[in-house]
Amino acid sequence: MLTKDMSKQTISERVVSSKVVKKEGYLSEKWGNLKESLSAFCLAPVLIIVALGLMFYGEFFHKSSEVVEALPLQQATEVSDNEGLAKIIGDVEVTDVVEAPEVGDVLYYEYAIEAYEEVEEVETEYRTRVEDGVEYEDEIEKTVLVDKWVDKESEGPIWAEFYLGDIMVDPTDAKLRMDYEEMILYLPWDEDEWTVIKSSNSVSPELGDEKMTIRYLDTDEEIIAIGEISGGEMTGGDEFIVSNRGDAELIEGLKGEETMWYWVMKFIIWLLLFIGLSSIVGPVLAVLDFIPLVGSAARWVGGVIAAILALIIVVLGTLLIKFWWLWLILIVLLVGALVVILVYYMNRNKKAKTEDKK
Repeated sequence: MLTKDMSKQTISERVVSSKVVKKEGYLSEKWGNLKESLSAFCLAPVLIIVALGLMFYGEFFHKSSEVVEALPLQQATEVSDNEGLAKIIGDVEVTDVVEAPEVGDVLYYEYAIEAYEEVEEVETEYRTRVEDGVEYEDEIEKTVLVDKWVDKESEGPIWAEFYLGDIMVDPTDAKLRMDYEEMILYLPWDEDEWTVIKSSNSVSPELGDEKMTIRYLDTDEEIIAIGEISGGEMTGGDEFIVSNRGDAELIEGLKGEETMWYWVMKFIIWLLLFIGLSSIVGPVLAVLDFIPLVGSAARWVGGVIAAILALIIVVLGTLLIKFWWLWLILIVLLVGALVVILVYYMNRNKKAKTEDKK
């Protein structure tokens, strides 16, 4: 019968393309670098403008945590005729349960079945060869047999119909912030019944084995739902979140996601500025690259300077956007001080001229 085989077997390979490897001369290589740097120079303003736009967006993007934190948490049993955005909590009352495979009646479930099979995959590799004194680079397309888990069947997400108090909640389009129950079952090729296992790593698969992963929620969950209530239903809204976490935990989780996204965006802004600034000085560095040793040192120094300038722009830009009111106050004070100084000197000059006439 089928047995475990983790090896990769090549069953065929063919040359897709072949080209002569040209070894460019010193000047040809440097000239090619100069042309590339000129092309990048034209793209630099676009990258910098995009970075500055992202910098503004990063300080003012919509933060769900602020909306959720500002909403009062209401018991679902106390909310009936409310309309508009609300945050309610309560035990679910399931009116139409769904049945998850191998689990039974649940509030929610999704599952995926994978089979351990021998499949064909196409890989590409490059090889060099020398023929009649000429060096060639061949692109090789290989067809290999690999033993791996492949998707066989899946279903979900499936929700039961449920209420919180008198409010019917349809979480189909909601942002889910859930802590799910999970069950992993295993079906060896020579058996007929699924067996519960702790993790996928606890078994050594053989060809023909199957694995099913089920995520589900019990019917006795306490749910927080944030969304627009209309006609006794909550089905969406500008802010639509369903969670089985506590209110404080939910808010902290949202803040954590937003903080992570904020710093990822800052890194992207820095990277765009770095590439943009490097591209601006690229042609100069490419010209210096014609001089042996000088070019390498210049590229290194230029890269460091571009990285530092990009960081300074990110920091100062963030401070300028975030504390714009402080900068406005400083500008007003500075203008006021200049006006006072100007008036003082005008009066002093006027007084001096009056005394001279006397």
